Amino acid sequence: MLHLNPQSITPAVKSLMIACTGVYLIQWLMPDNTTLAFMKLFGLGVEGMMNGFVWQLATYTFLHGNLLHLLLNMLGLFFLGPELERRLGVRMFLALFMFSAILGGLGWLALTWPYEGICVGASGGVFGLIGAFAGLFPHRQLTLLVFFVLPVTMPAWLMAVLFGLLQLAYLLNPGGTGIAYAAHLAGGLAGYVFVRMMYRTPGPRTNFSIRPTAPSAPTEAEIDRILDKISQEGLHRLTPREREMLHRAGRRRD
Repeated sequence: MLHLNPQSITPAVKSLMIACTGVYLIQWLMPDNTTLAFMKLFGLGVEGMMNGFVWQLATYTFLHGNLLHLLLNMLGLFFLGPELERRLGVRMFLALFMFSAILGGLGWLALTWPYEGICVGASGGVFGLIGAFAGLFPHRQLTLLVFFVLPVTMPAWLMAVLFGLLQLAYLLNPGGTGIAYAAHLAGGLAGYVFVRMMYRTPGPRTNFSIRPTAPSAPTEAEIDRILDKISQEGLHRLTPREREMLHRAGRRRD
């Protein structure tokens, strides 16, 4: 099960949360007519893309339609982001988030063209984190509060599949909600593909879990060099890598 506290927030997650919250405060402080112009310039829209505003594919993710929209996205970022960032590193985590957000935006454009509305929100990136978490930690038990009241615990892969199916169902029958289900679905798939490409390993395609490639066995020359170092300088002078190589060699010879 995933347990987090405020002290566990990682640098990239904190930066993204500050950026999204800061931009929302700017939106909130603007007069209505200025807010509309701001949304048309930095939110994702067919008109903007046709006018060459390609930055919208990145900037739309930092804008939000209302406080609840912002809160839900920040909760997803808070609960899933830190562990992914610790696994991937700051740069690759940010690449994952923005890759998912951009692909989510492209998915929305592809499935809604020539709809003239504006797409905003970090949901594409957050759904990318859901897909990536399911790819990296498929059997990790996560607890979801249904209707913010009923706790339901399930493995990460199942939660990702259920979220994906739910977005697909709403995409096929949106009912005029104005929610960018296409961005959610495309972002989630992008996040999953991103980590699968990063951690691609040979083996059956049906294996959902990701295993890092085992390190190669040390050569005889390497082992001889390490043994010579031990005899001349002592065991305590070995580096962690040399100790690991010696350990692997011992297991190979058992």
